[in-house]
Amino acid sequence: MLALAFALACDGTAPEDAGVALDAARPPPEPASTDHCAYAPLPPTANAGGVVSAGAIEVGLADLPLALPVGAALGGNTSRAAPIENQGWVDRREVYLSGSFTPSVGVETIPRVKALAIRAGDETVVLIRTDSIFADDTITHEVTERLGPSMAGKVLWLASHTHTGPAQYSADTKFQVGGGPVRGSVRARLIDRMTEAASRALGAMVPARIGIATATGFDPLDRVSYDRRPENDALHPGESGKDDEVALIRVERADGTPLAVVPIFGVHSAILDDDVSVFSTDASGMYDRLLEERFDHEVLVMHLQGAAGDVLGASEGHLAYRGDEPRWDFARNEENGRWAVDALYALFERAGEAMRDTIELEMVTRSVPMGPDWRTFTVRDGALEYAPWDGARECDREIFSASGAILSPIDEFNAPTGAALCGDLANAMLDIARMPNTRDLPAYHSCAQIARATQILGILLDFEFERAPLCVSTRTTLTAMRLGEYLFASAPGEPVVPWARGVRERSPWGRERTFVLGYAQGHVGYVLGPEDWLAGGFEPSINSWGPLEGEYLGERLLELLALAATDAREDAAAGGTDRVVAPTFGDGLTPAPDPAPQAGTVPDAVPDEVYVRGFVRPTRGQPEPAIPRVTGVARFVWIGEDPLGGTPRPILEREVDGAFEPVRRRSGRVVDDGDLILIWTPLPLRAQPAPRTHYWALEWQAVHWAGELADRPSAPLGRYRFRVEGTGYTVTSDPFEVVPAPLTVSARAEGDAIAIDVGFTPAEGWRLLRMSGLMNQLVPLDVGPLTIELHRGADVETIAGVALEAPGALRVTPASAAPVERVVVIDPHGNRGDARL
Repeated sequence: MLALAFALACDGTAPEDAGVALDAARPPPEPASTDHCAYAPLPPTANAGGVVSAGAIEVGLADLPLALPVGAALGGNTSRAAPIENQGWVDRREVYLSGSFTPSVGVETIPRVKALAIRAGDETVVLIRTDSIFADDTITHEVTERLGPSMAGKVLWLASHTHTGPAQYSADTKFQVGGGPVRGSVRARLIDRMTEAASRALGAMVPARIGIATATGFDPLDRVSYDRRPENDALHPGESGKDDEVALIRVERADGTPLAVVPIFGVHSAILDDDVSVFSTDASGMYDRLLEERFDHEVLVMHLQGAAGDVLGASEGHLAYRGDEPRWDFARNEENGRWAVDALYALFERAGEAMRDTIELEMVTRSVPMGPDWRTFTVRDGALEYAPWDGARECDREIFSASGAILSPIDEFNAPTGAALCGDLANAMLDIARMPNTRDLPAYHSCAQIARATQILGILLDFEFERAPLCVSTRTTLTAMRLGEYLFASAPGEPVVPWARGVRERSPWGRERTFVLGYAQGHVGYVLGPEDWLAGGFEPSINSWGPLEGEYLGERLLELLALAATDAREDAAAGGTDRVVAPTFGDGLTPAPDPAPQAGTVPDAVPDEVYVRGFVRPTRGQPEPAIPRVTGVARFVWIGEDPLGGTPRPILEREVDGAFEPVRRRSGRVVDDGDLILIWTPLPLRAQPAPRTHYWALEWQAVHWAGELADRPSAPLGRYRFRVEGTGYTVTSDPFEVVPAPLTVSARAEGDAIAIDVGFTPAEGWRLLRMSGLMNQLVPLDVGPLTIELHRGADVETIAGVALEAPGALRVTPASAAPVERVVVIDPHGNRGDARL
């Protein structure tokens, strides 16, 4: 890892010379040609020259739906490819947009694009966060160009790394194997939406103040995250193996009104299973949602990833599954987020003690070369390097010296156009693409040369790959930002914890005042140092240029941090190289959107093929007239638009003083996702020459949309309806009545007392009701006090203010010895149930 690498460099222990000799009869190898790639100069850094000094702060914000089409493949899991595992397929629907990958079928939480623009004096920067799997350099540069020369080098794109967000936009075609074939229309929409968000933020500047707070030892009980990579434990002796150092940026108006909160820590946003096939912002989006609802007005919250490469989100399962029911356990996200939110809000309050109305601000960005020239990756002042890559020379199979140092030059990694799937995966998936003489060699055995691997995978997955080396893999983009007393460094991929700590420890401002931002600007895969890469495991399987790639990136990033730390405004682009220009991508066989002459029609009878979550299928388009709290699910089905032409926005409404109005959360945001699940079905399922009819189904479990878990059973009683804002139409459901929930009660005599067990049984539910247990079986009631009625024929004895002894358990002692026939339990919200004794 980089931390160990730097330690070795500091104590003078250099890797030992492997003494690799080249075949004198063979001409010296040359790096593979990149003549098929298009490049363009990186414009000079805007605002270069002059001095960095504290300037008056202004900020602008934007928060928009990402607006990528339902039907697109979700990013992050090759298991969603039909020829691999076919995870997430819910029926036999044919969707050309997603190719051989599972199509998304709806929305649980709307993927968003958020932008935070900051101006301090004569420097302006913009941070863009998308709910997507990763960034792409070519998109970063295209958005920057659209924003104009004044923003050159001043745009930082960060992805949340949700594994349930729309993909199919990356120009790095090797990543099609994790998110479906790249589609030009999806890519264009993403670029448009990012540009719009950034432009809105830049055009909405107001005077502001900024404060930054940091904390160590975050989540010591591993309720939020945990270290998933035991292979590198030796590289962080005495320290946590997860990203437990948190930074938080607080932004407020000049009058102290909160505007934005930016928590920074690493956790893989992949809590949901790979058979989830609806858009969800996963854990990262849940941190945003829960922090947003700590305020009584709209505050922009955008969680930024840190060193999440080897850190997984923690949660327990909250649903019992029947048969082959998909594991759409969204309650896991909320449980994870609730364990985090109190500590994050406390850090927000601490940041309030460090507010500034002037601040030093600088951002520097550079394009750096990657492969295919092996000499690029010479690191540690020449102590580690690759032997030339010719693709034919057999390695000596000697990785470490007797003292445990890495032997150099490294001749085992011999892939002229890069290799992937390394790390000693249990079975080498592509034997024919193996590097010379590396069979059964630790860390290298499973490596597959990209030039050969893409030929095989292209046939298997029906993809088109460009000629190797893949052009986007020949460059990447790095950014460093100075904000007051802190430095922030972008990692173009998935940084593991030891690598990130190594960068921070070598930063000119030290570990305590430097933070790494993961999944930023571009994506090379996992970012880890040589010792970490050679330890094997999963993480080395996803990158292109072998064990020295991460170390090289760390050294280049430190050069940028050194620029950002000075008081001079430098042209960082001048010290780098040109950038990749993406080709134009098409849409395969994807047709134009179907016309929708019936959009806005509510069917009397719903076809059997219309898909909804769970096993209950709606038979009618309108909701049932009465929906019990907690245990009831309101469903609404209508005919709408082809998702290629737009996505309908459903809104929950409630009748107040005789008129329906949108239901709003504490922050004032309308309930249009999270509480609702939206699902799309095209009929017929198989594509036909004639236009298909597109059905949309909406579900709401009748729980409260605001407050704490204890408030979930207290949704206001009364009349509700759904209103849908579609593409060119609006439709509303019939009103339905939310009524008290039925409590599940059992009672038994225990001596002079009566023992009572009480809870909810939301068999079709999915929402989190308490922090542990299954949410679609008996959920113990844990809110009191309760009112108990003891019925003896016509006589009723009422006992008020009864406390629970344990969740779902209480005991009462009747005032009379007369036999009790029936027990009624009423909770504080008027929900009630009864049982015979």
